[in-house]
Amino acid sequence: MKKIYKRIAAGLVYPALAVIIYAFFQLLALTGFGGFKGVADTFGFFLPFTLSVGLAAGISRDNSGASALAGCVGYLVFCASLTSIIQSKLVFNMITPIQIGGSTASTLSFFFLCACITGITAGWLYNKFYNIHLPEWLAFFGGRRFVPIITSVYALFLGAFVAQIVLAHMN
Repeated sequence: MKKIYKRIAAGLVYPALAVIIYAFFQLLALTGFGGFKGVADTFGFFLPFTLSVGLAAGISRDNSGASALAGCVGYLVFCASLTSIIQSKLVFNMITPIQIGGSTASTLSFFFLCACITGITAGWLYNKFYNIHLPEWLAFFGGRRFVPIITSVYALFLGAFVAQIVLAHMN
């Protein structure tokens, strides 16, 4: 159990560094350097993304770049499936759109939670499938190359599942 916590802590080091850089850009934007406002906002928008990539790389057995790529792909597919399902339900059912939790801060924290889920899932899938052997005609996609593929499939269904939970609590 300690080994798992060590891996999660190692994965949280990289996003923690990104948060420090984000705070630096926010400080520059607040002290009058207006050009840094856009940089800080963009950086803050991608913080959940860096959390997913960092967790996936940290949890993986050998801190592989394939697991980081899987975290990246998993988070993007998860967000795409989640938002497309919610938007289609909003359009077809004429539900009034609300933000998750009622504010931008809670929406961002929701995506941080989703980034944690996809990052941990990507790291776990890497540890499970990094040495998989496929038939000869699919051998190119075996091993570490298989991990982003299976992570995207997991993230697709995970995004659909979370979208159904979110839609159940809307109106």
